[in-house]
Amino acid sequence: MSMMTDKTMLAAGLVFILLSGGLSVLSTGGVEDAVLEATETKPLDDICENSDCTEINPDWATSTAERDFYGWTITNVDDVIANGTAPVHEKIGPVTYTITSDRTFTSHDSDAGTITYHENTSYACSADTEVPCDVQITQLNIGFTPQVIGATGMAINGIMDLTKVGFAAQMINQDMNTTQAGNATTGDLCKADVPLFGMVSVACDTWANGAEAQWKASTTGMGIMAANNDSTLSNTTGDWQSGDLDAAMMSTFHPFDPNFNISLMDSLGPVAFIGMGEPEMLVSQVMADPSNSTVMARANTYGYVAMASATMPDFYKTFVRDWTMYGAVGTSFQGYGGGSDFNASNNDDITSRLHNLLGVDFDGANGIALMVAGHLTDTPTGLIATNADGTGFGLAAFLTMEVADAMAAFNLTVDQYTAVATWAGGWATSASSVQLGLLGGTGTMNAQQFVNETFGGMSPVGDPYLSNSLNMGGAWGGGMIPGHAGATPVSINQTQAANILYGPLGITTQTGATLFMYGELSGMTPPVNLMTMEAGEPMPWNNATIGALYGIDANAADALSYFVSSPIFADFVPDYLIDSFGTSPYLTQEFNNWLLGWHDPVVAFLATGNPMDMTVGWTSLESNATYYGSGGVVSDTGTDYMICTGENSSCDKGEMLAVDGSSYFSWKDPMKMQNTFGLITAESRTDTTGGFLTMDGDLVDLSGYATAAITCDGTSTLKDIAVDDCSASLDPLERPIQAKLLDTDTLLDAVPGALPVYFGSEVSLQAEQLSGAIIAGSSESTFWLDMRPITDQHTAPVASDLQAVFAIESSSEISDEDAETLASSVTTNQKALTYWTNFDVGTDYLAPLLLIGAIACLGMAIKMMNEDDEESSDVAESAAEEPAE
Repeated sequence: MSMMTDKTMLAAGLVFILLSGGLSVLSTGGVEDAVLEATETKPLDDICENSDCTEINPDWATSTAERDFYGWTITNVDDVIANGTAPVHEKIGPVTYTITSDRTFTSHDSDAGTITYHENTSYACSADTEVPCDVQITQLNIGFTPQVIGATGMAINGIMDLTKVGFAAQMINQDMNTTQAGNATTGDLCKADVPLFGMVSVACDTWANGAEAQWKASTTGMGIMAANNDSTLSNTTGDWQSGDLDAAMMSTFHPFDPNFNISLMDSLGPVAFIGMGEPEMLVSQVMADPSNSTVMARANTYGYVAMASATMPDFYKTFVRDWTMYGAVGTSFQGYGGGSDFNASNNDDITSRLHNLLGVDFDGANGIALMVAGHLTDTPTGLIATNADGTGFGLAAFLTMEVADAMAAFNLTVDQYTAVATWAGGWATSASSVQLGLLGGTGTMNAQQFVNETFGGMSPVGDPYLSNSLNMGGAWGGGMIPGHAGATPVSINQTQAANILYGPLGITTQTGATLFMYGELSGMTPPVNLMTMEAGEPMPWNNATIGALYGIDANAADALSYFVSSPIFADFVPDYLIDSFGTSPYLTQEFNNWLLGWHDPVVAFLATGNPMDMTVGWTSLESNATYYGSGGVVSDTGTDYMICTGENSSCDKGEMLAVDGSSYFSWKDPMKMQNTFGLITAESRTDTTGGFLTMDGDLVDLSGYATAAITCDGTSTLKDIAVDDCSASLDPLERPIQAKLLDTDTLLDAVPGALPVYFGSEVSLQAEQLSGAIIAGSSESTFWLDMRPITDQHTAPVASDLQAVFAIESSSEISDEDAETLASSVTTNQKALTYWTNFDVGTDYLAPLLLIGAIACLGMAIKMMNEDDEESSDVAESAAEEPAE
């Protein structure tokens, strides 16, 4: 009976053990599938608190994290700017910010397995920051060099506009000195002063005879007669007859320009007449060389040559006639100030001349201010006033003033202002033209034509070569340009110059200037056929290429290359930006400003024309809700993300599918590729991990700067959780981010050296082995600056060329509470003997009961077996003690 009992107990114990073992196998073997099932749609579960996502998890909707930032400050910036000394850098940090992410659910597509949400981020200085967030950092102004490149076309266009204004100011000055006198002189011709009636019109021959008598009685006339000492001359008169002056007064044209009316009744007639020069003093000089005689030239031009016969001029009579006309016209012309500069300190002289020129009474006007207000100051406003270095013109200021302001500034009436504005504006806008016949040439020239003429050739007025031209004030062709000592002066026509300046690739345009600077800084053309703008092989950027693009010879092409890259790009534009907008190649400002926003006057000017407009022109390195110190100017409106929920096998759970509706980086998309002629290639930003690793081609998104491949090469334990140790790395030499920082969507994004910043990052990740859930991670991202001269940056840098300027460090890991839960759910549940000890499911309560039953039954079986053994032993002993029979 006892044998049956102990065997039964032993069998029961073994059954309990087998049941417990089976239950262990079932429990631990199903953990992986259970975990995968539980996390299958975790991205969706983290966001939505119910199946239709009408309720959102508040912990997901708003979250915060701490992040450390470092900046490298330049400690010797004054020496750098003044002497070009190499910068000395000092690392500052950590500066810690609390980053708040606010997320808004947008949509959920269960069939596609996607969820879309909108995210805004905002930064606040952390109370625990080691280094204050307002610490001052001196560093390169990241916008300066791109602005210099981008403003090159604008600057050249501005120079040409100033050249127009300068020409206009010259013409205004000439009008005040000569044209006004010519205009007034026409009113004196063929008129006589009649008592009681004043000046009345008379026959021109009558007027001439009277003028001759006045000349002969004048000191000049008597002196000439005495000098000649010729009785024939003394007895000769002009013998003016009706019709002798008809041509001179009404129908005389310049001998070298049939379109230039120089009749004496035209305002420019007296100017041309007197401009031909003073007659010879002796009649014998005229007779000795009539073909080179001023007397004969003027008399022939104006049609009052006296003839002794059909073929022989009467030199005596012509001599008297020319001196008579020169005396009469000249006396009037000189009396109105012709040929002499107006007196800039004599208001009556100025207003009188304005009256002569414009036909409006300028009584009461402040003529002095109108002409020279602000001369040689930073703010000239007078019509011919300039700043100290001659690069700013008061005429430009006058023409942009409000009418009421101009009238008040110069005490002008409406009629006076209208007359002046029409006159001055006509010159400045190329509506008015100067007669080149007055300057020894032919034809006419307006302000625009003056620009085209002087850009690639000699000036018809003033200095022979302008400073801001291909001849660079005579330096080009004068042996003064390094490397071009043998160059000859540039001489191209107006059409060629206009094409260089304003044509399809004109250097006054942003497109043309940027392309030109790309060539200068890269040494190549973009990969495009610049004639058809279709894809093509890049060509060397040299005088042959430049000459072909603009239709000019090699000498002019060399001059153009040097002009744009050296005096304009290297000198004029930087100085212009600094002087005009108060900007600088380097900035010293709070860390807050660098990270979250500072005001750039150049950007503001480009946006609204006002560099001090504080509603625009803000720049930042990070996207905050508003720009720091802006008073609420919106910095970033947030980002739309689409991620994989895990509901559909076509994508991996948590994987990024689109950012702002695109699968590309915003700064490396097809449009950027097209606008940069393929120099910036399109690149996908999708398929990056969203919190889970698949161990098959995983990628990490490095804050929108790049993606990097994740590799896993080890295992370890984190807070009692078995993890795969993984990492991702990005070499900064492989990731220039100029196109992201500039993001102009033009060729500027690809110009070498515009903003030579490179991005590198080191990332470490630890992922729970069963689910692939990333439970810890850290990253250190660094921004590097290529320190080489911009002219050397057409080749890729090496590590020694780079200087760290900015860094971001962040890390996070699963909380202790969540780790305990995860360890219990995954790690403990995989232990064959103790899987049940966390009591997280119902079978965990059965497992210990089976074990207890097994132990109890085995214990009872052993006890019974021991009792049976003892009983058998007692029987044997009794038998041994009995005597043998």
